[in-house]
Amino acid sequence: MPRTPMQLKGLTLVKDGEPQGPHAEDPVRSPRAGDGVTGALGRLCREISDELHLLGAVVALMPSVEAHAVAASSAEVARKVEDMQFSMGEGPTRDAFNAQRPVLVADLRADGMGRWPGWAPAACQSGIEAVYAFPLHVGASIFGVLTAYASAGDRLDATGLKVALAFSQAATEVLLDGSIPPGGTQLEPDLDTSLGANSHVYQAQGVVMVEMGVSLSEALARMRAYAWANGQDLAALSRDILAGRAMPDREPR
Repeated sequence: MPRTPMQLKGLTLVKDGEPQGPHAEDPVRSPRAGDGVTGALGRLCREISDELHLLGAVVALMPSVEAHAVAASSAEVARKVEDMQFSMGEGPTRDAFNAQRPVLVADLRADGMGRWPGWAPAACQSGIEAVYAFPLHVGASIFGVLTAYASAGDRLDATGLKVALAFSQAATEVLLDGSIPPGGTQLEPDLDTSLGANSHVYQAQGVVMVEMGVSLSEALARMRAYAWANGQDLAALSRDILAGRAMPDREPR
């Protein structure tokens, strides 16, 4: 839970009348020179983790539910369990994106196993006991999700949830302010790099689509099922597919 109660004032976290958190003297939403949007998002992830004593926080960019890329994280464990959502095709970040509303699970063991039978046990094995995912959106336009991962001793109370929501609003502003340069039409290079992190997965998806004569979504579903059945990471399977060493409908060579 947060060290001291904080309240949301516009998009500024305020404590005792003074700006705090992402809009304090070193505002997250105003990246340092050369820092870039992902650098600003990284500072935001670290700040929310420190403020709420989280195991970690992640900002994932999601142009669509099947395009899931980690733009920033505060801890390796958070990045790891976030990446597992893309590999397994399930998890709170994906659900928050689809529903366009927060997904709040204070007891992952009690309430997550049936909901995410592949992802939840793996997350618990990594020490995650609670998860809170907040969509980053303005109206019907959604850009990604801020997901906070907590241990059993640091589940968020009502005040903590308000603080997390404020950070998600700050993350939305970071993306709105920095994703498209003034007068430009392309993503800032570091955001474009983040979105390209899974490019080999999409290339392999295309190979499977052609090889098996199925749709793109079915190709990805078969890749995930094959990776899961063989205890393999989706990224590693994709590299094997591109190298001609594996295909979901036959044994790896």
